[in-house]
Amino acid sequence: MAITKILNIKESKGRNPASHLENALQYIQNPDKTEKCILVGSINCLLDTAFEQMVETKKIFHKTGNRQGYHIIISFSPEENVSAEQAMYVIENFAKDVLGDDYEAVYAVHTDREHMHGHLIWNSVNMTTGKKYNSPKGNWKNHLQSITNKYCKELGLGVVPAEYSKSPKNISRDKWEKEMSMKEIILRDAKMCVYAAGDVEHFKYLMRSLGYILKKGVWLEVQAPGFRYYHSLGKMDEMFLENNLKYNVAMPWKVHPHYYSKNIHYLKRSNLSVFQKKYYAKMYWIRIIEQKRFKVNAVKYAEDLKRFHQLQDEYLMLVNNDIRDFSDLLDYRSEQEKKMKEIDNRQQEIYRRSSSKKRAIKTDEQYRDYQLWHLNVQKELDELKMQKKEVKKQMGLAEMTIKEKLYTASYEVSEEEELIEDEAIEIPQMKSSSFYSYADYLGSTDVDKAGMAGIDENDEVVAAYEKLNDLYKKMGHEVDIDILFEEAKRLQVAMKKNNVEDKSEIVARELLEFCPYKYLKTSVKADAFKFDVSDASGNMKLFMAVLGKLGVKLEGDRLNEEYQMIYEESVKRSAEKEKVENKIWNKGRGR
Repeated sequence: MAITKILNIKESKGRNPASHLENALQYIQNPDKTEKCILVGSINCLLDTAFEQMVETKKIFHKTGNRQGYHIIISFSPEENVSAEQAMYVIENFAKDVLGDDYEAVYAVHTDREHMHGHLIWNSVNMTTGKKYNSPKGNWKNHLQSITNKYCKELGLGVVPAEYSKSPKNISRDKWEKEMSMKEIILRDAKMCVYAAGDVEHFKYLMRSLGYILKKGVWLEVQAPGFRYYHSLGKMDEMFLENNLKYNVAMPWKVHPHYYSKNIHYLKRSNLSVFQKKYYAKMYWIRIIEQKRFKVNAVKYAEDLKRFHQLQDEYLMLVNNDIRDFSDLLDYRSEQEKKMKEIDNRQQEIYRRSSSKKRAIKTDEQYRDYQLWHLNVQKELDELKMQKKEVKKQMGLAEMTIKEKLYTASYEVSEEEELIEDEAIEIPQMKSSSFYSYADYLGSTDVDKAGMAGIDENDEVVAAYEKLNDLYKKMGHEVDIDILFEEAKRLQVAMKKNNVEDKSEIVARELLEFCPYKYLKTSVKADAFKFDVSDASGNMKLFMAVLGKLGVKLEGDRLNEEYQMIYEESVKRSAEKEKVENKIWNKGRGR
């Protein structure tokens, strides 16, 4: 029976980032532990120059930093009296099975302890593809231990049961990173609000004005609309702890709102095509949105605000390369793809020759010949890397430009709205000490009333009633329970209807960005509608509302067929997305 353990060999902080890898290789080849180096072997490299060859592989692929290698230890049970030859058979076959012809590796068996154990160290960089080996969470129980068991079985040794994880992750890595990225925005917004607030209730009012949802019954846990998690402000910064906040809101702070966007007046905005003007307009709107953040619940545009600088790069790409319409953009992307292919082909040619020459090394003289060849091609590889980096950047900008939704926030502000100096921004004040007055409430629309109470379109009637009841208590106004319950139902319906109206406006604008509705592909329509496969009623209402805004008239079977095609495409995408999200993060070996 043998237990397998995997360790990471990290980058050294000294001048030589691979010094830990070098020390590990020297350790496992210690003559006093390996019967004077009899129990030592290697694959895809020479024993005497293994470290140098590993470093050369890292250099040729420009991957000399971060993780340097991996170290496997296979420990055999002392009760089974495993021989050195048996241990060598397991470690050698394990290495060939896991690494194949792709990684340089050194292995050895140590006999200086009561129990026999083997070591295997390999380069983190694939000598054929240049990709780094990836050891995801669960690699031991899902892959490595089962390979050790296979060769122990062949020798008649016991095996360690390998576990297999069947429970999917609660949330994918991409979603989790997106959730965590909101913390920076939340904290900046919260600090701006606390500096501007007159008291704790005013602070909460300002956070709600930005669009944040405050969790009921706990101290300052906030959620950005469209996100899953609530974040505790007190954990992000001690100034938001309950005992500290009252002191901080009373301090005479000078308010300086943070801007993710930047002043765009200096950018070229004359002699632009219609296509280019749309980009400038979106940047202009985003700046306006940040200035009017309290009036338009700006947090719902957080992703656009964070992407502002990328949006500016896209705009400059269009202007600097004279890309005046969608056709020019597609041609530009094709040019960049052609350049990328040419660079890739030349790199792959050099990599194949390098890999072939490495595998052919059998003597020190052959290794010296390889080193001379490597020096000659390294300069060309460095130049190709720089070219590829720039082309890759341009391809990414072109791809993002093609997918860009240019209508964002345009309906929140009029075309006549003008930018003002940042110092002239007004922070809203609370209208009364009771948060809202009953007079304010009566003079508002049903949608605004629901917003005052914090009623969400997804709330059940009971939850809507409780929120409305809390608002009435704050306003100091009493009303009959039955009347209040009916009012809560009405406000809930108004919010759902308003939600459909908002969504239909967004979807209609997005579809109009492409071409007339009848020429659109089903995949494009599905991208715009984003149907919730669990809400058939809501989907149909949204579908009908969008057709109405677009002036599209479909009746009878044709209407149902059109809806069904879009819905089935959405179901298909939902299933594919769920399948991807259920995979282990960064699954695979990086080959």
